[in-house]
Amino acid sequence: MTDKVRILRGDYWAALLKEELSQSTLGAAEWMEEHTNILKSDLHSLSGLMRMDGQVCFLKLYCYKSPLHKIQFRLGMGRPLRNFTAARDLDAQGLAVPRPFACLLVPEGMLLLIEGLSGPGTLAELWRRRELSDDDAVRLMRGAGETLATLHSAGFAHGDCKWNNLFWDGYRVCLIDLDDARKSGAGSKAQSEDLARFTVNAEELSIGSDLFEQFLSAYLEGMVDTRRTVVERMLPSLLRYRKKHLAR
Repeated sequence: MTDKVRILRGDYWAALLKEELSQSTLGAAEWMEEHTNILKSDLHSLSGLMRMDGQVCFLKLYCYKSPLHKIQFRLGMGRPLRNFTAARDLDAQGLAVPRPFACLLVPEGMLLLIEGLSGPGTLAELWRRRELSDDDAVRLMRGAGETLATLHSAGFAHGDCKWNNLFWDGYRVCLIDLDDARKSGAGSKAQSEDLARFTVNAEELSIGSDLFEQFLSAYLEGMVDTRRTVVERMLPSLLRYRKKHLAR
């Protein structure tokens, strides 16, 4: 498959992954089924964990959805490249994100290779297990507030700040799934959307006002805005999310 694989981003890791793919006659999806521990699969994507050169890596295949989508990928556009760029920029700012390794164009679409994270799991997974001590729950909420404040004060927004995209590695809350992450000014609508998305998940999971206060207090400690300003900016997006979730 090596003659059908083109490196779009990355150097060492990109070359290593291309070499791995070249040793097989399988398509990218079939190759992943054999060589990765599949985590998620749907009509347009496939993701899994694998080990390369001693490093745990997360590999995701973004499949073409349409002829236009195929053209965009071949022109170096699309979600995987945005994910790679956002991860690179956020990592350079010292934020807690998986390091981006490579983007490769393959016949089915595009492959994104990033650092694999290890640890207890996402905030959603940890909360649903109901195994957290009171102290651990506080640590998670404060960690989420600190990470989101660092992201926003650096001039970025996540774009899909649900609890499934916040990963606790045992020490800090890391941001994952950066397809929609982008630069965004302080106090922007996009940053308010991040807070609203986090809040509506907190409500759905019934974490309680005391724990939410831990999150919000930690967030405000890293920002220059007042509590009232932050809440008022977030409210329109929060009401919209609540309405959408109630409709489900």
